[in-house]
Amino acid sequence: MKIRHQRGTLGFRRWRAILIPAAAVMVVPALAVDAQAAPSRTVTSNAAMRIMDYETFGSNPVYNRNSFVTTADIPVGETRDAQHTVKVGGEIRVEVRFTLQHDTGGFIHVINGLVLLFEGASEDTGDLDGVRVIPHLFLWPGQTESTFIHVYSVEEPDDKADITLTVRNP
Repeated sequence: MKIRHQRGTLGFRRWRAILIPAAAVMVVPALAVDAQAAPSRTVTSNAAMRIMDYETFGSNPVYNRNSFVTTADIPVGETRDAQHTVKVGGEIRVEVRFTLQHDTGGFIHVINGLVLLFEGASEDTGDLDGVRVIPHLFLWPGQTESTFIHVYSVEEPDDKADITLTVRNP
């Protein structure tokens, strides 16, 4: 199909070929500018924990605790370690440890994550009874991601913790 124009006849095909690349060129630089807008990121995390302490006498106490951590100013290409520590019952400590890696474009990776369950004569014991790996998380800017981890004592399986780790890349 052809359209009559003052200077001659123009075909639709030529105009489609010209308009599509022009629109693509205008969109791509806008995305690139937004991705470079934040040279460093501040990431927040929350570890919601339900911890049970097995007792050979009486009832087994259950503790519900929340731990909040803000990891500020992570430059592009660098990492920062984050840790949540909760102590309960005079003899249990749960540590949630992970590394935040900031990639170009504002993307955050949660890597090298571990949940450690310590149980002993005090909350500061070095007696490590349970370990679980936190799965790798990937967050783009504005995203929130959660994962559930269950860890228990290999010596006393009823000493355990259920953790919901939530990480935000605002």
